[in-house]
Amino acid sequence: MSKLLNFKYSKFYIFIISILSILSSVLTIIYPMIVGNIVDNIGHISIINTIFLLFIIFLSLFLVNVFLNLILSIYSSNLSKTLREKLYKKLDLLPLSTIEKQQSGNIINLFSTDIENISNGIIQNISKIITGITTIILALLIMINLNIWITLILIIVSIFMFLISKFIIKNTSKLFDKRANMLADLNSYVEEIISSKQTLDNYNYEDTIKKKFKNKNDTLYNYGYKAQFYSSLTNPSTRLISNSSYVLIGIIGIIFAKIGLLTIGNISSFLLYTNIFTKPFNEISSIFSEIQTAFSSAKRFLAFIKNDESIEFKKNSLLPITNLNGIIEFKNVFFSYEKDKKLIENFNLYIPKNKSVAIVGKTGSGKTTIINLLSRFYEIQNGEILIDGINIKNIDINFLRKNIGIVLQDSKLFNGSIYENIAYANPNATKEEVIHAAELAYVDTFIKRLPNGYDTIINNSNMLSEGEIQLINIARILLVKPPILILDEATSNIDLLTESKVQKALGNLIQNSTSIIIAHRLSTIVNCDFIAYVENGKIIELGTHKELLNKKGKYYELYTSQFKKN
Repeated sequence: MSKLLNFKYSKFYIFIISILSILSSVLTIIYPMIVGNIVDNIGHISIINTIFLLFIIFLSLFLVNVFLNLILSIYSSNLSKTLREKLYKKLDLLPLSTIEKQQSGNIINLFSTDIENISNGIIQNISKIITGITTIILALLIMINLNIWITLILIIVSIFMFLISKFIIKNTSKLFDKRANMLADLNSYVEEIISSKQTLDNYNYEDTIKKKFKNKNDTLYNYGYKAQFYSSLTNPSTRLISNSSYVLIGIIGIIFAKIGLLTIGNISSFLLYTNIFTKPFNEISSIFSEIQTAFSSAKRFLAFIKNDESIEFKKNSLLPITNLNGIIEFKNVFFSYEKDKKLIENFNLYIPKNKSVAIVGKTGSGKTTIINLLSRFYEIQNGEILIDGINIKNIDINFLRKNIGIVLQDSKLFNGSIYENIAYANPNATKEEVIHAAELAYVDTFIKRLPNGYDTIINNSNMLSEGEIQLINIARILLVKPPILILDEATSNIDLLTESKVQKALGNLIQNSTSIIIAHRLSTIVNCDFIAYVENGKIIELGTHKELLNKKGKYYELYTSQFKKN
């Protein structure tokens, strides 16, 4: 937990919070002594001066608490900001393979709910805990000085209150953990429903979705109300004992007063101190509920942060490279998602500069995995991947990816204008460069027909067709003209009329680039410099389109079967 609270000025904030909390406790402790003194010496002291003194104490207490709340708010906001930065930094370092194992709703929940729970639950209660401990110690010392026997009774009562609180905490912590995990699961499920609504509606899946959502929501409800209810039992239980002790001490105090062991003023002070002394125990239920929630969120946060699958970058092994030519070589590459299931085995492929290679094969043969390895979205287990003879592990990963342009089957656009989406690849590009890239991508005419042209805001990718999205993505890549280009099913979701336009745009993109192309439509790859047929993670055929047809092997079977279907 200390790692969460370790950030710039954190110790300074905690120091100030501790001082102010202690000062608040001291001011709270002082006034019962003054009240008792008034009762015992009424008629012998100046009431106006005493009331003025009380006013000064209460005003000071008010100002201290105002400043304390200000510092707590600043510290809490700083903590939330720091935790989000740590979380994003970790997310940035995690490989794609690790992120894919996570439910997206779980990660979003960490950024929002869990961080707020940690901030509010821990920081906001630091003051209460410090104030409570200080109050208990000071009140105890003063009460011992007033009467040790009544103080002992109060201590015994407090022990009972502590044991009750401890029992409830022990038996509800698991419920709070389950509630936090179930909330993340529900958030993830809701996000999945929203992102897949069109597909779900298309298959009339609403009833099944409703049932699943209800089951998850009911489970969350069960954990939630049980955790809240059982934790809330602390307050009435401790208050019952506290109120009983208040009555008991009042009776004992009267008896002691009659026999001359206490004054009426002492009894008044003692009763006030009884409330002050037991107040931290009574408040523990509200603090406990928040802290339990905070600790559950902290466990989830630390589990994510401590994930040891981060991509390690050894700065001393990175080479000072200023440009890449695009000569690619896979040498004896091995990779698997699971230890006992091999996917890529002894994969070897050499791609000269500015040449194009198509990788084809049946579904699940490892085609997309190969290009993900080149971009270091996954790390190979054995072998080497070289660019210009340099192992990609010795190339800064950001520099590596800036030199690889990727056109995917489902390219993504971001909230913002069309201009911003194209300029995303190069924020420093001029307006003329952005428009020129759009012209080369054959999307400029379409953009100009829109009401606001390049300033048209895209709030939802459904506003555009698959072909229009793909052309904008191609324009984005044309803006940087990377030496290496990857096309992964770039035209599979596009109608035939739009495909011709996309093919022309891709033609402009492929110029002066080393290209790796994956496509199910084999008619789109016949002009590649060579074609690699992959099966079970290995290249079993390599050659030009004509050479592979003449072999009448696997590629020939795939090609002829596709055209027979057509």
